[in-house]
Amino acid sequence: MRQFLSILLISFGFFFQTTNKDLEKDLNKDLLIIEYNAPFNLKNAYKGFDLLSGVSKNRVCIETSPNQRKDMAIKNVPTLILFLNNKEVSRWTAGLDMQIHTSTQDIQSVINKY
Repeated sequence: MRQFLSILLISFGFFFQTTNKDLEKDLNKDLLIIEYNAPFNLKNAYKGFDLLSGVSKNRVCIETSPNQRKDMAIKNVPTLILFLNNKEVSRWTAGLDMQIHTSTQDIQSVINKY
């Protein structure tokens, strides 16, 4: 059991390997979507995130990047934020059940507008 927990914790670390330097580099791209989440809520990560196209993608762990949580006013996880030239243009947040209920097609249609 102890070995399983260690492997699980290491897996969480690989899922959220975003540093502030990486994030600054990504924010310099024209169109970027970021999923803010936490290890305790990985089962509710946005399922369609990897299917989104025409946009750079990044994931941020609010536990290892508390300044990002504060700066971006993240109150619920997961939260998706779409940036255009470093400015937030759209946001999707989880409900009380800690899931985002917006379809991938709806998010993709917002991305396609830019």
